[in-house]
Amino acid sequence: MSHSKPKLVGPARAVCPVCRTTAYSAGGIHPQCAAVQADRLAPRMKPEAPKPKALAKWTKRCPKCKRELPARRVVCDCGHSFQALKKA
Repeated sequence: MSHSKPKLVGPARAVCPVCRTTAYSAGGIHPQCAAVQADRLAPRMKPEAPKPKALAKWTKRCPKCKRELPARRVVCDCGHSFQALKKA
């Protein structure tokens, strides 16, 4: 036989634009390469700012000096008294 096989000019299938190898999927890009490409194009999210610390149920804040004190404290170090004044 004197006939040789026909020579292809380019690849018979599409070339993946990410990894530059022959892609066998219908879209012309490997699924894993599509995921990598989407991750590169996705905007970066800013880290979430820490939320302010909530006071625990067993603490209270002094209105005068803004210190956190145990709930059972009656008088703050700054002199503020948490007891209600009794009217006579």
